[in-house]
Amino acid sequence: MVNKLILKYIGLFFAFTFFTSIGFYMSYKLQRRRKYLSTILLFLNRLQATITFRKDDIEEIVFNLADDELAPLKNAENNYYEKIIENLNFNNKDRELLSSFFKDLGTTDIDGELSHIKMYQELFSEQYKLSKEDIKNKGKLYRMLGLFLGLAFVVLFI
Repeated sequence: MVNKLILKYIGLFFAFTFFTSIGFYMSYKLQRRRKYLSTILLFLNRLQATITFRKDDIEEIVFNLADDELAPLKNAENNYYEKIIENLNFNNKDRELLSSFFKDLGTTDIDGELSHIKMYQELFSEQYKLSKEDIKNKGKLYRMLGLFLGLAFVVLFI
């Protein structure tokens, strides 16, 4: 009888931990999205500066600027957008922006490219601001929801 009771409490502890960790993971995904958006903004700034001062091929510039955090962007020129974007925890609007940015990149002269980059800097900046609000509002909600679901599960089975 004691062994069954101990196993029951161990199972309840793991269930509580499971639900709580799901809430914290969902909150982490929001923070990860914000991190990637800030990295993309930095990438766009560096791309704008590089295009201004170097007259290299756009594909080569993108490949050279994509550091470790933006390594998935190195493959963006090969139209692997969907697979790349799935790994970045982006929402649909972010996906559309990134995809359309790379589809239109390299199609105009230098002035056109610079205005293209500036437009997307503004669009990604807006998404970055929205991601801050999401973290503030939804992040806490996800953590608390996971915690309360775990507690409810434990109380239900005690």
